[in-house]
Amino acid sequence: MVHLLEPTHGSRFRTLMDQFLPKWAFYRSELNRLPVRSEKWDNS
Repeated sequence: MVHLLEPTHGSRFRTLMDQFLPKWAFYRSELNRLPVRSEKWDNS
């Protein structure tokens, strides 16, 4: 929702993220560590 206030990822975006979701950088790094897909998915 922050992108409704600030469309880019500049300093204002990061300031707003800090305000509304203080742990956003932690969540971002955790998500970035996860695999994009899994070979074990069942597609049946």
